[in-house]
Amino acid sequence: MHITTELHGRGATLTPRGDIDFENLDQLRACLAGLPDTVTEVIWDLHAVTFADIAGLHLLSTPAAPAQVTLTNLTPSFTHLLEVATATFPAQGWDRHLPAPAGQGALRAAV
Repeated sequence: MHITTELHGRGATLTPRGDIDFENLDQLRACLAGLPDTVTEVIWDLHAVTFADIAGLHLLSTPAAPAQVTLTNLTPSFTHLLEVATATFPAQGWDRHLPAPAGQGALRAAV
């Protein structure tokens, strides 16, 4: 897996390329842990993710992650993963990462 990191002010955009699975989870978490302490928002650009399993949910719930996480360019498979997680565990709030319904903005953000 290759991960591109772009820093912009108090935010960072991380763009993983490849599969988000348990084999790559430690590398993704290490990328998060390596961000400067000043980063308070992470944007995951998922356009190049070819597959995501439950490790994607584990990544989004990484304790050391900044307070605000936004997902962009969700692939259909990652969207499906979030929809199943939302239906199965509604109290976990996975729906905050799903695209907002039409007319309600581009994406929901986690706080």
